[in-house]
Amino acid sequence: AYGALKHSYEKVGDHWERKEGGRRGPSDPRSARPRQAGGRSGEGVDESASKEHLYDLARRLDVAGRSRMSKPELLDAIRKANRSATREARSQ
Repeated sequence: AYGALKHSYEKVGDHWERKEGGRRGPSDPRSARPRQAGGRSGEGVDESASKEHLYDLARRLDVAGRSRMSKPELLDAIRKANRSATREARSQ
């Protein structure tokens, strides 16, 4: 179910939002394969998004040091911020 969700939506904090520009397609290598194939998950972050889009997400999530980060660093920081926001929302 998450694989299908990741074709049109991306995780932002503790919720899912439609991808930029209504773009469709898998967000990460795992959502591009059948369920049994396994692989690494992007945890809802759209790995094929532009660095500018990832920077905007990092700004919305208040990620510190985002202006000096490379694209892979932004992806990791957004994943971490998403996990933190989800954990916080579930504890309330």
